[in-house]
Formats: sequence, structure tokens, C-alpha cells
Amino acid sequence: MEIAELVGTFVFAISGVIAVAERRLDWFGAIVIGIVTAIGGGTMRGLILGETPVFWIDDQIYLLFALIGSVAAIPLVRTFGTSHSLFENSLQLADALGLALFSIVGASITLELGFNGLIAMVCGILTGVGGGVIRDLLAGQTPLIMRGEIYATAALAGTILFVLLYDTLGTAQWIASALGMLTIFGLRMAGLKRDWSLPRLG
Repeated sequence: MEIAELVGTFVFAISGVIAVAERRLDWFGAIVIGIVTAIGGGTMRGLILGETPVFWIDDQIYLLFALIGSVAAIPLVRTFGTSHSLFENSLQLADALGLALFSIVGASITLELGFNGLIAMVCGILTGVGGGVIRDLLAGQTPLIMRGEIYATAALAGTILFVLLYDTLGTAQWIASALGMLTIFGLRMAGLKRDWSLPRLG
């Protein structure tokens, strides 16, 4: 799970920088948003659950991975620009992968802290979407969870599956985690490819 959290930190940092590329920020501003995107969801989870100091203060390797991911995204943006198809595909892939990893890691950590399955699902979703919400707000965009896309719903489906398998049925953690992550990633990417969306109000 620590490896998954580090990978999620890395790819979410990349998605943060790519998402604000069109805003023409300087390198420092882009890196700051990348780091905030990478650690935002986990920080919110930690504060809500009283898990202090939060994870990136307790272990600075997460800040290092967030920094490396943010810096690694800059050459991609500068080489291909924001109009290249690779730009959009990279953003979608990094965001979906980060969502899958962070949602399950968040749910797993919550269970390990002694909270029940319902709280684990809520905190899993919060961990998965929190960084993206902060990223979109800083970029001056409507957060993905408010656009009707299959995003938070994908996180919900995957975390429900993980909690059911691991906490209720006693399935091995790595199996439950893998299936939960695959569910989130698959639903998110399928929603993008097939243009699925939730019904709109009104």
C-alpha cells in the first residue's frame, strides 16, 4: 500500500502540472500546484481522522515524489504543448491512475486506524478526489466531481468493492486492493472513452 501511495503521489503531481499548463504559470507556480494536487486528498483525510502529523510531515518521501512528479511533467508540457493529443491523454491517464490508487489507499488506511467500512469508503473517496478538486479550483476550473463525469462514482464503486472484499469477506488485502483499483481505473477510463455522464439536475 505504501508503494501504491507513492505511485499515486507521483502521477497525481503530474496531472496537477498538466491540468494547469494552459494557464501559462511559471515553473514554480506549476510545481506548487502539482505538489498540492498530490498531497491534498491525503492531507484532508488525515486532518478529518485526526491522523497527525499528516503523512507527508511524518515521512517526507511523499513530498519528494510529489516534487519529482511535478518536475517530470514540465518537459512533457513544453515538448508537446497543450494542443497535442498526447497532452490530453496523459492528463486523463495520470488522473485516472491517481484516483484509483489514492481511493483504495485512503480506504485501507482508514480501516487500519480502526474506523468502520462506511467511514473507510467516505475517506477513500475523499482521498481520491480531494487533490483533484484543489487542483481544479486553483486552475480556475469547475471540479471534475461537479461536471457529471464518471469520477467520484468510479471511486465509490471501487472503494465499496474493496471494503466488501477486504473488511467484510476477509479477502487478502492485495487482491481486494487490486480489484478495487482496477474497478476505479476501468470505470473512469470507460466513462471518458464512451462519454458517460450522470443525469443532470433540471
